[in-house]
Amino acid sequence: MAASGREREVELALRVAGADLPVLLASPALAQLRAGPDRLRRLVSSYHDTPDLALRAAGAVLRLRGTGRRRVQTLKTAPRMDEAAISRGEWEATIAGARPDLSLLPAGALPAELASDADLGDRLLPVFETDFRRRAIPLRHGGSLLELAIDEGEIRAGDAREAILEIEVELREGEVADLFAVAAQLRAVVPLSLQVLPKSARAHLLLSGRPPAPVRASRPRLERDVAVGPAFAAIARNCLAQLRANAAAIERSDDPEGVHQFRVALRRLRSAFSVFSDAMPAATRRRMAASLRGVARRCDPARELDVFLDEMLPATRGRAGRHPGLDAVEAAGRRARVVARARVRAMLEGPAFADAILPLEAWIEGGGWKEAAGARFDMPARDLARRVLRRLHRKLLRDGRGIKGMPVEDLHELRLRAKKLRYAAEFFRDLFPGRGARRQVEALSRVQGLLGTINDAASTRLLVARLSRGRAGRDPAIQNGVALVLGWCAARESDCIERLPGPWEEFRGTRAFWK
Repeated sequence: MAASGREREVELALRVAGADLPVLLASPALAQLRAGPDRLRRLVSSYHDTPDLALRAAGAVLRLRGTGRRRVQTLKTAPRMDEAAISRGEWEATIAGARPDLSLLPAGALPAELASDADLGDRLLPVFETDFRRRAIPLRHGGSLLELAIDEGEIRAGDAREAILEIEVELREGEVADLFAVAAQLRAVVPLSLQVLPKSARAHLLLSGRPPAPVRASRPRLERDVAVGPAFAAIARNCLAQLRANAAAIERSDDPEGVHQFRVALRRLRSAFSVFSDAMPAATRRRMAASLRGVARRCDPARELDVFLDEMLPATRGRAGRHPGLDAVEAAGRRARVVARARVRAMLEGPAFADAILPLEAWIEGGGWKEAAGARFDMPARDLARRVLRRLHRKLLRDGRGIKGMPVEDLHELRLRAKKLRYAAEFFRDLFPGRGARRQVEALSRVQGLLGTINDAASTRLLVARLSRGRAGRDPAIQNGVALVLGWCAARESDCIERLPGPWEEFRGTRAFWK
């Protein structure tokens, strides 16, 4: 049996409420996009892996699906952190039997760590399945052919079940810009939100019984001779991949690291806009940065409560011991955190998150960025990196003069400058080989850590003031607890301010690695 020639799947997955489906299907917007009759099918698919889930570990999925009288084998590979989230490797082949046949895969389809495993095919077994009804609607936008798939059914992994209700907009032929344009038209009809995890990833979570782990930032991999355009795309995609991964972690877990890393990804994205500001229109940059800032602000209360409950309050208990006042403040904080986390999840599961992310992804993947950059798109990224790093470094050193005895408000501004330089250094360190980048970033991280703790103390003071408002503020136990927390914050802040000059001088003494 022959494999198909298609090697990339380009699609956007969106969540839809059941009540909104009839509205979408009857909308004039969809009618204008239709390019043929609907097709209704039931699709039952089994997913295969080894007992130790070797394919999953390599970012691959192997699926057998019955479509009418045909049985189709599909291998999909997840995008790397520097690739577009909407694009995955995909290889299909019609097979005769009920078991996967890896001999039908073309050379290079399997990830390298699997390709050398001669016994891989013999160890494959079904691990979970999906069963859903699909309404497939052919669409045309501009010169592109697309498909709108509406899926309703369930994922089954052992005894665990999860409902499926989502739509996928897939580019069959044509321009990526048209994919995002169609999604925007549909989202103008009903409030579609981002589905950040594919069906196979949700099935793996059911299988393991564990929520997705938070994802820390990884360094974008850049070639030394990379141009400005590809460098920005790789960095932005890297940040977006971290953002999407931590959105999934927040949706399905109470791990505070998910919110923390989600906010880190937002800050990195905004820093990327600042770094490449000379090569993009100011209005576009301001609009997108403001949209990301709005998402971040919705996460701020949850993050502040996490820092208070998981760091500042335990540290206070370590100094004061068990105290009824601290118990009362903790109880108030935990109640507030439940509400704050619910608001973050509502934002992610509603249209607000998609409103911020999809226009940015459309601009990067649809060619808007390249058109806006013009001739600067092909300029060497090393030249831009040197200018940016030199400017940020000079401003940070200037603002850090007289750091000993500097007011807390000025230290806050210094922290923001340090953060901008650190993100830029991490973005560009591959362009300047050598050990200097690591030494400088590590030294800067120590300064940033102390400045961050000083900022946490200031944020905690504001937080406990909010927790003690109204009826709670008249509770003597809460008043006593607040006083203990404020005392610890003052001590922590004073200690960090006293220690700060040493790491700062160490950082000042490091050589600029881009020279």
